[in-house]
Amino acid sequence: MTEIKCELSWSASRAREFGRCKREYYYARYASWNWWGERPRAEKYDTMILKCLTSLPAFAGDRMHVALEKWFHHKQAGTTMNTAELYEEAVELFREGWRQSSTDGWKARPNKATHLEEHHYGLEIPKDRTDYVREMFQRCAKYFSESPDLAPVREAHPDTWRSVESLDTYQFMGTKVYAVPDFAYIDSEYQVHIWDWKTGRPREEDDFQLYTYALYACEKWGADPDSIHLHAAYLNAEKVKHLKVDIDHLSIVQDRMSESVREMMEVHYDPDVDPVEMANWPTSGAPDGCARCRFRAICESANN
Repeated sequence: MTEIKCELSWSASRAREFGRCKREYYYARYASWNWWGERPRAEKYDTMILKCLTSLPAFAGDRMHVALEKWFHHKQAGTTMNTAELYEEAVELFREGWRQSSTDGWKARPNKATHLEEHHYGLEIPKDRTDYVREMFQRCAKYFSESPDLAPVREAHPDTWRSVESLDTYQFMGTKVYAVPDFAYIDSEYQVHIWDWKTGRPREEDDFQLYTYALYACEKWGADPDSIHLHAAYLNAEKVKHLKVDIDHLSIVQDRMSESVREMMEVHYDPDVDPVEMANWPTSGAPDGCARCRFRAICESANN
């Protein structure tokens, strides 16, 4: 069998985690490493459990993404899901994950199953929060299925598709970079359109993530920067933000990526071989953030 090593890799989401709190990043990327080989199960396994926790808003957004992926599968097979069917798909996916999380169902595959942070920490989930999830699913399904803003997506022929929630990687500064464009296609004028579905509120980080997908398109598809069009579809807010792509924008993004990768390289180590230097992994010192961190059960900063 091929030996699995703890290698440095980068993505926009990992960069956010690293910038938010290095201790959180340590728990997520190093402290649980090789949990599968731990006998008997102990700290690594317990840390992995916390690493895999997800919050209710994040889980709901993920279920909407998966429902949309199903929409594209149906389209590719020659059928189309309508608004009601897309909504029901999201609801059923949510119910399935909720059942796993609210019972011991998640324990059968703890690193794959749904395990909500709220359930793990025994937090009450008021009915208005689950009601909001249903309303969010309804708005997202209707906007995606019926809005003229999304017509180019719905009308794109499968032969023009380049990505549908496809995880891929490319090399940058000798480091593996992950990219998962939600949807991408090439139009009749050979312009590349990359779409990202969002169920939350607009954030500055959203633009950065989309620009890293533009770099991916240049690297893996040989796309010219001027031919790339980025679209952040805020389905719950019922609006689309279009981003300009050119060499100047991509140079700025590359510089930001370079800085992030170098910072990660400085503290990267092999937990199978090297001792951990905890001085490299300070907490952010933000008490509000600590109170919401999924690792608060084991981090001393969250318990002070």
